[in-house]
Amino acid sequence: MFASLIHPRVLTALALLVAGAGLSITAWQGPESAMLVPRIVLTIWCVMALAILVGELIRQAPRQPKASPRVARSPLPLLMAAVLVAAVATASLGFLIPALPLVALTLWLFRIRRPLPLVLGTIVIGGGLWFLFHHVLMIRLPALLTSGLV
Repeated sequence: MFASLIHPRVLTALALLVAGAGLSITAWQGPESAMLVPRIVLTIWCVMALAILVGELIRQAPRQPKASPRVARSPLPLLMAAVLVAAVATASLGFLIPALPLVALTLWLFRIRRPLPLVLGTIVIGGGLWFLFHHVLMIRLPALLTSGLV
């Protein structure tokens, strides 16, 4: 039983559930009108993480021989950490400065390795997200440093 609890998929689902629950606590303490969308998203997040966790605990993990030649590691924990760092950095650095490296890392993890598509994709997706929120959805995101420099 303990061996199935330390499986990477179980630990990832548990980490998602704990992070979602922690963020939900802060979202439910905020103002009603401004926190409606984050509350809905975090509720869906927690339900999905709980479903994944229960599914992984019920499912039997396949037994692997001890001498497996190569174990592939998932890039999901790296991507989760990068999203968390970018979300925290957005408060002081604005949207574009943390978003561009995050988009580049995501494209790199999706195996887009040639320089031109990587750079163009980073600029188009990062800048396009800012344009979408700022001009289309009218959700004002700071473009660059919000500490008064820019």
